[in-house]
Amino acid sequence: MTTDGQAASFTAAAALRALQLACEQTGLNWSGATLLGPVGDNGVFRLPLERVVARVAWGMTALAMAGRELRVAEWLAEQGLPAVRPSAVVVDQPMLSDGRVVTFWEEIPALQQGRPADIGAILRHLHAFPAPPDGMLPMFDPFYRQDSHIRDATGLHERDQRFLLDLLEELRAAYDALPFVHAPRAIHGDPHRKNLVRSADNRTVMLDLERFAIGPIEWDLVVVANYHVVSWYTAAEYAAFVEAYGADITQWEGFATLAKVRQLRMTTWLAGRTGREPRLIPEVHLRISTLRDPSVARAWTPGT
Repeated sequence: MTTDGQAASFTAAAALRALQLACEQTGLNWSGATLLGPVGDNGVFRLPLERVVARVAWGMTALAMAGRELRVAEWLAEQGLPAVRPSAVVVDQPMLSDGRVVTFWEEIPALQQGRPADIGAILRHLHAFPAPPDGMLPMFDPFYRQDSHIRDATGLHERDQRFLLDLLEELRAAYDALPFVHAPRAIHGDPHRKNLVRSADNRTVMLDLERFAIGPIEWDLVVVANYHVVSWYTAAEYAAFVEAYGADITQWEGFATLAKVRQLRMTTWLAGRTGREPRLIPEVHLRISTLRDPSVARAWTPGT
C-alpha cells in the first residue's frame, strides 16, 4: 500500500497536466516544455521560453518538503555555496496544482554531469558549514518510502518482494548500530552526478535540494563510493573524488553496511517505478540478485 494514493498514478502525463495548470495560474508560457529525465517522485521540466525549470512533486504529502527545499536554497545562497535558486518570476511558492506540488527554479545553462573531483570539493565545502537554523532541516532517514516502493513494484515474484522487505528491516537495525565518526550535520542526501553539475560558467552547482537533512556525512560519501562499487565510476575517478574531499569512506569500518543501505535504496526506488515503466523490471531483478550475493560482481545499468 502506498503512502499516497496519487503516487502510483504519477506519470509524465500527470506531471505535465499539473505543470500546465500551474503555468496558467502564474502566466508562465509552458509551450515546448521538455521532461528532463524519468519521472520518479518528481517530474522535472524545462520551460524553454521562460528559462525556468519546474519540479512537479508526486502528491500533496510533498508540500512540506517542497517548502523546505525553497528555504534550503535561500540558506545555501547565504552561505555562498553554488546551488540552484528559486525563480524570481514566481513569488508564491510552492504551488498546488491538480493535486500535485509545483516549484519553479532558475535554469542552469549548459549543465553537464558533475565530475567526481568536483563533487568531492563541493561536499567538503558543504560539510564544513555551521549548523543551519534550528528546525529548518529534518533528521535524515535513509529508508524514506522504501517500504511503499517495494509494495508498489510490479513484475516481482513474491519471494523477491519478501526478500526486499526482510532486508529493509535487517538494515534498519544495522544502520542504527553503525559507528558514525562525525556528529550529524547538514548533508545533501543524494549527491550523485546528476544532482551536482557543472554549469556554463564552470561552477559546480547543487540541484535537487529536497533530501537535505541533518545526518551523517558518511551518507553523502557512500553515495559517491557506490558509483564505483556498481561500476559507474572507474578506480581513477573515485580516487579523484577521494583526493578532492580528503577522505576515503571505503576505509571506514561501517562502509560495507552503509553501502548496502544505499544499494537497497537504489533498488527500491527503481522497483517503485516498474508499474509505469515495465522496462525497468530486468534491471530491478539484477539489482536484487546483487543484494542477495554481493560477492558476484554485476555491473548495474546507470541512467535508468
